[in-house]
Amino acid sequence: MQVVRLPDDQLGSASAVLARAFQDDPAWGWVIPKASRREALLPWLFQSAFEVTDAEVWAAGDPPLGCARWVPPGRPEVHVGQMLRAFVATPLRLLDATSRFLAYGRAVETMRGEAVPEPHWYLAGLGVHPDHRRQGLGATLLQPGFEASARDGIPCALLTNAEVNVRFYERHGFEVIREGETPVGGPRAWMMRRKP
Repeated sequence: MQVVRLPDDQLGSASAVLARAFQDDPAWGWVIPKASRREALLPWLFQSAFEVTDAEVWAAGDPPLGCARWVPPGRPEVHVGQMLRAFVATPLRLLDATSRFLAYGRAVETMRGEAVPEPHWYLAGLGVHPDHRRQGLGATLLQPGFEASARDGIPCALLTNAEVNVRFYERHGFEVIREGETPVGGPRAWMMRRKP
């Protein structure tokens, strides 16, 4: 299946498929324990992430059956207006989950910065709709990042909170370089790196 880079006006469909893919993810289950709230909030959270910081969003299928969000090396461009809107809206939407959401985000970025301090392409999310898993879509969605990594001569990195994903990523050349909790007392995490 062909993978295409999504334009900004199609990121809503990417948010929806990522929300469905991450519904049972351990990290999101820790941040938003109630499944029905998680189902309602994840599309908005993914959409907000797309709007706040620039990244390359790649999709397989039309409408997307799977998506990958690759963040280029360096500090991504932040859209200040969208960031301010998210800053106000997040606590109003997440309510009691806000502190866990912020603590998780800080812990992920800390682990990433310590484990992979050099420039790298960062896989900030890869998800395939549960009905379409194990058909090669995840592997296909890795390719844009691998190509960018090879072109730029820098590694790729990712963090997963699902131990079952570790084996998938290892089959595609990633190695675990750090393991820990995000944050302390939170979900287990594996930071992984792949050489260019």
